[in-house]
Amino acid sequence: MVARSITKLIDEAVLPAVILILGKMAGLFAAVYFLGLGFTVAPASFLKVLPTIHFPSYQAYILAENFGNLAMFSLAALGTIFVIVRAHFFHESHIPPQTHARLARLNLESLIAPSGNLYYQAAIWLTFLWLSVGFLIVSTIFKITYPQISIIAFVVAANFSWVFALDVERELEIQRDLPAGRQGQI
Repeated sequence: MVARSITKLIDEAVLPAVILILGKMAGLFAAVYFLGLGFTVAPASFLKVLPTIHFPSYQAYILAENFGNLAMFSLAALGTIFVIVRAHFFHESHIPPQTHARLARLNLESLIAPSGNLYYQAAIWLTFLWLSVGFLIVSTIFKITYPQISIIAFVVAANFSWVFALDVERELEIQRDLPAGRQGQI
């Protein structure tokens, strides 16, 4: 059971990890392109494999890094919002019958999320969100990221965690109120 849960968590973690890495890179490239920041690429200096990117000034590097961090955190927040909205409004254990009927009529029943998948996804997205916040705080300590970005990221992550905790609490109340033979079936 534990091995299957760990495997499921790893499977769920691949897509968010790729999204965050691509978001960071897209934010860096967008900053370079739209702000006209120049950079040069030195061949194979890091670990004798990866090229090194040099910006013309420390300020250009800081600006590009902040855009990359902001893009990365924004994507982590969007993914978390998606999972939280599904948990709050389309969770199979507490979706209103009218909404379920409307989704069935529109052939959108795939939006309804089972508890198991939903909680795995939420655990992964919230973990990546908090890892992003931690990364931003460390970057702020080293004077790479603007403090405002870290503060906003912390507040957003704390609020998302609280909203998800409310959904988990509702699920636990539903499980507690079920007859003894039906608990765990939802």
